[in-house]
Amino acid sequence: MKSKLQLLKDIAEFLNEETDLQTMLNVALRELVTHTEFETGWVFFINQEGEHELAADYQLPPSMEKRGCHYLKDGSCWCVRAYHKQQLQTATNIFVCSRLEKAQLEFPGENNGITHHATMPLISGQESFGLLNVASPGRVEFDSDELALLESVAFQIGSTLKRIELTAKEKESVVIKERQRLARDLHDSVNQMLFSIGITSHAAKALSDGKKIDEALVSIENTSKHAMKEMKALIWQLKPIGLENGIVHAIESYSSLIGIDVNIELDGFYNVSDAVEIELYRIIQESLNNVMKHSGVNEARVNMTVRDKKLETTVSDKGEGFGLKSGTETSYGFSNMRERIRNLGGELDIDTRIGEGTTVKIVVPIEE
Repeated sequence: MKSKLQLLKDIAEFLNEETDLQTMLNVALRELVTHTEFETGWVFFINQEGEHELAADYQLPPSMEKRGCHYLKDGSCWCVRAYHKQQLQTATNIFVCSRLEKAQLEFPGENNGITHHATMPLISGQESFGLLNVASPGRVEFDSDELALLESVAFQIGSTLKRIELTAKEKESVVIKERQRLARDLHDSVNQMLFSIGITSHAAKALSDGKKIDEALVSIENTSKHAMKEMKALIWQLKPIGLENGIVHAIESYSSLIGIDVNIELDGFYNVSDAVEIELYRIIQESLNNVMKHSGVNEARVNMTVRDKKLETTVSDKGEGFGLKSGTETSYGFSNMRERIRNLGGELDIDTRIGEGTTVKIVVPIEE
């Protein structure tokens, strides 16, 4: 049998490395029971409504295993109710256990001499997760040293439960952010190409000139191929199509694809990471999409200037302009653009007036 100090050390080392909740509970419970005079143990998770579930168990007496651990899984008991009322704060001897009593009445002699147990809340800071219970044959109560050991192990398990919970939340947050990123990228690239295909195909229906129809079909084919490549790039998290040859080439290629004549002017040199360049390109791309869909013109100007460790980019047109009002942020893709600029620690300004065109100004920090 291990010393108390060695047991706590071994359990702590295991818990510090384990990331799977069920494995963590099973092994910690097994170690506690195997290397002490405790004969059996079980763990309850208890929610805010006071509903419990059997999360783990080790070496239960035959009576408690009957009917799929019915006596532990179903019904209520004093310790669960006391936990829910926040009346359990330390390791405690339970002198009346309705679960053990019911099992003994229905299956006499199959409790292996276990009539009482001790319990300790699984706590981390101000948060509680449930109860750790242990029992031994012929024991009505456990001494202070045994309760102190139970308390120490319960605190270790509680801290590990909190860590695993936080890790799961962090992973979930990463998944949500990735879904949001993919949704933005789909909106800014593939969705706009499909929009362009729709416009071109609709216009082609009214054409009677065979040559113009052929040109429209070629445009649809090229755009659809580009959309497929862009989709693959998104799936494999590659650079957007064309950006591998630089942002200027990518802007020119995309503008040509959606039928916008773009004039690009550069002033100065800059150095940014691929991640920053991709986000910047997506914002410019969305601005060009707005020119195509809302300005009423097919010309735009892109100016990129390096000044005071900042890259200032403007995308402007001399089209119809529009009024910024409720609902405009979503319909013009500005919410996506603002989310991207926040990720870059930059600034976004939109200057538009009806009949006077639109200018989108993007400022991002860089290393010159």
